Amino acid sequence: MAMKFSVCTIDRPLEAFSPFPLRGSSYEECAAVAEILGYDGIELQIQDPAQYDAGELRATLERHNLGCSAVTTGLAYLYEGMSMTHPDEKIRMATIERLHRQLDLAKELNSQVLVGYLRGRKQPGQTDEEFEDILTDSVARTLEYAEEIQCSFVMEQINRNDGDVFCSTERTMTFLEKFHCDLLKYNGDTYHMVTEDPDPVAAIRRSLSKLVLFHVSDPGRQLPDDRHFDFYEAAAVLKEANYSEWVSIEAKPWPTSFECARTGLNYMRKVFG
Repeated sequence: MAMKFSVCTIDRPLEAFSPFPLRGSSYEECAAVAEILGYDGIELQIQDPAQYDAGELRATLERHNLGCSAVTTGLAYLYEGMSMTHPDEKIRMATIERLHRQLDLAKELNSQVLVGYLRGRKQPGQTDEEFEDILTDSVARTLEYAEEIQCSFVMEQINRNDGDVFCSTERTMTFLEKFHCDLLKYNGDTYHMVTEDPDPVAAIRRSLSKLVLFHVSDPGRQLPDDRHFDFYEAAAVLKEANYSEWVSIEAKPWPTSFECARTGLNYMRKVFG
């Protein structure tokens, strides 16, 4: 089976530097454009699932012949301060409850929940071990529900400028593997790999047992220009492994949202197709 191509979408106004190429006033509008361009799916940025009707979202995707590559959670961290490692236990528990509802939505859409920023940052004076202990507890609580409803929970490596401890592919994979859970998956991201993985080919191979989503962008969250990262080499590794999961464009919407989404898909087809 071939790889499936997706684009990160957002249904509300955000700053131009936010790396969501396809933008609209609703996910209906985003889905219509994605269908015209020829995408296989879209990635949904969902801050609060209570603000959406899962049945309507599912119908929207079906109407436009699209899948949902992921239900992404970072907006809850950026705009509400939610965090899986927050020092306040009440906020941690509220974050886990929010993730349960994200999982419900993802299940309804035959998708998966993606966590990056929502895992939070280290507190001043906190050790790596202390941070990992708290995150381990939060992930375990989330996985308990994910297993109950049988929905995948995906974690992303986040580079040292934007995250802590689990920055490289190796460090993130080691953390995920300790749970011995088939529903706990991995999101590789070339933007983070450029900073953290000296050997991207080895990093991708290391991730293959859990890789279900591969984000494509250059440093600065630009569209690929073949000057900073060898996307052809990355694609060769995925093809060799018969990877048939999602590859998704996550880049700033420049020069326009439509042009970024169109150019991104054409590039993925050329390199990963």
